[in-house]
This record gives sequence, C-alpha cells and structure tokens, in this order.
Amino acid sequence: MGQLPHLVLEGEPRERGRRHGEQFAAEIEANVGRYLDYFAQYGVDEDVAREQASGFVPRIEDANEAYFAEMAGVAEGSGLPLEDVTIVNVRHTIVYSAFADDVAEEAEAPGPVDGCTSFGIQPERSASGNTVLGQNWDWLAPIDAFIMDARPDGAPNLVTLTEAGMVGGKFGLNEHGIGYVVNGLTTPDDGADPARKPSHVRGREILTADRLDKAIEPVIADKRPCSRNYMIGHAAGEIVDIETGPEAVSYLYPDEGLLTHANHFRDRETFTSEFEQIVPHTVCRGMRIERLLSRQDSIAEDDIKAVLRDHFDAPMGICHHLNDEEDDPSRTKASVIMDLDQRRMLAAAGPPCEHEYVEFPVAT
Repeated sequence: MGQLPHLVLEGEPRERGRRHGEQFAAEIEANVGRYLDYFAQYGVDEDVAREQASGFVPRIEDANEAYFAEMAGVAEGSGLPLEDVTIVNVRHTIVYSAFADDVAEEAEAPGPVDGCTSFGIQPERSASGNTVLGQNWDWLAPIDAFIMDARPDGAPNLVTLTEAGMVGGKFGLNEHGIGYVVNGLTTPDDGADPARKPSHVRGREILTADRLDKAIEPVIADKRPCSRNYMIGHAAGEIVDIETGPEAVSYLYPDEGLLTHANHFRDRETFTSEFEQIVPHTVCRGMRIERLLSRQDSIAEDDIKAVLRDHFDAPMGICHHLNDEEDDPSRTKASVIMDLDQRRMLAAAGPPCEHEYVEFPVAT
C-alpha cells in the first residue's frame, strides 16, 4: 500500500515554512477543518478554538522565534491565516484539555480517541547493538501527515513525522543521534493554564539539541499546559522516559535494557492518571508490548515489527484498526522504528500489518 509523503526542507525557518505550506496547502486546510470538527465533539466550538489559537501566536513567538517564523512561512505558503496554521500546531493543548474536562464532568466521550504505544531498547538488548526507539502512533484516520526531512541553516539536520501544517514533529531523530517518541497522558490539571509553551514546540526543541541534557531541558525547564510522556534516547545507549503533568515530572529508566509506555501514568504516586478512563485499552497495550519485547533476549528489527503488528485485544491492540461498531475515529496512523546509531527512521504509513516500512535517513 502507499507510503508517507516525504518533503525536504532547507534554508532559513521562514523559507522552510513557505515550502511546507506551498506543498501541502490543500492538506493543511483540510486538517484545520478536521480539527475544528473534532474539537466540537468535545465541547470546544470553532470560535473558542480560534480564540485559543490566536492567543498562542504571541506566546509561541516569545518562546521560540524560529518556530514562529517557520509557522508564519507555512501560513504564507499555504495562503491560510496564521490563526489556522496555529490551530494545527496547538491542537494537542486544545484536545487534551478537552479530554481532561470530559473526565472531570463524567461526560460521555464521542468514542475512543488515541492510543500510542512506544518503546526504547538499549544496545545490550538490541540484536544490532544499537539504540532503538519507536512507536505506533494512533490518531484520527483522516489527518494528513508526512515525513519532514529538515536540513536547516545553523541547526541539526533531522527527520520527523509530522502533520500537514505542523512545524514541530510528532517524533523523530537528528544528526547527533538524539531521538524521541511520545504518548498522550491526562491529569485533572490539564488545561488549567493553557498559556504555557505548547508540546509541539518542545518536541521541535528536542530535535535541535546536540546533547542529551539539552534534549531533556525543553521538557522540564518550565511548566507545561498539558500532560505528555516523552521517551528520549541517545545513540550512546542512554534512554530516559519523562512522564509530565502540568506541574510535575517523573523519570523512568530502562529495566534490563528495555523501556515501554502507553497512555497511562506509571508513576501512580505523583500523578492522578485519567486517560485510561477514556481509553482503557492503554492498560492492555502497555502490558502487552512490555511482555512481547521482554521475552526476547536479543531484540532484532524483525522482532520489533512483529510486536508493532500485534493484534491482541483487536481492534484496539498495539496495531490499531478502525472500529465502526464503537464509533472509533482513530487507527494506527503510522508506525516508526528509529535506529539512533544509524540515524535512520523506518516508517509505515498506517497499520504496519498492512503497510511496509520505508527507510528515511537523516541527511549527513
């Protein structure tokens, strides 16, 4: 079946953004409309979403001028208002604040919404002797995504999977052997102070780092608008998982060379974990990926692919498929395996049982 579109972006931030906008103008406009419809299902009408997005514009500019300039370039290239492009770039804050409100109000969600399953493997457990990160990204099936192959002036080259219109990626790796994957999380405090730096800006800052401590810094240096899990690795073999709420963080480390995560907090003392109330299959996926990977003494690439194609608890398994019976709008949008030593990403453009992995190396 098909593969993810691949776009090389070079030059200064505004130039890269303009090229992004020109290439995916129709897809960006479609993504904006899809998100406005989706927000409305969770009680966030279009006027409120646009007001929130407009408020984020100066905050993003203050937090990261390069990110803002690239976002402005996307608006110019696509011919869309900057506010529309901002909606895509801050959609995590809008969506996850709404999830938290649903739990607090005991509202009936319109259907299962998310379900990312991630892993990290240290050299002592990988058959290649390399550091490997990866995940299945489960999200709204219609959202247009692509592989951004960025070769910026004065910053590290990187490869990231992102959405049309989004400057910050979902996950990726850079030329310094630093990579990260993510999982959505929810606590009662999400969205209480949405003015803080958005998560996708932080994700892009991870990939501009040339050292592991610099990659960790944007996650923990200041408080966050919403909860999120970041698993960050370095080609030297180090991996750390950072569970974050708006106010607190918690660190998880590999056990016998392996780390896994789904959509619920593992630190139950620091956080009140809520997302499993909306997506209980996170509990199944979390224990499943840990067991399947841990039973391998030496984990090869083919072993990882088999785990990411696993259908236990179908259709809500690690390999997630559309489920019309439960009004489920999501599926595995992409599956990625990143070898940090070889600076390459393997990406499948949908459920990996139906799509082949395609290699995307970081430019050298």
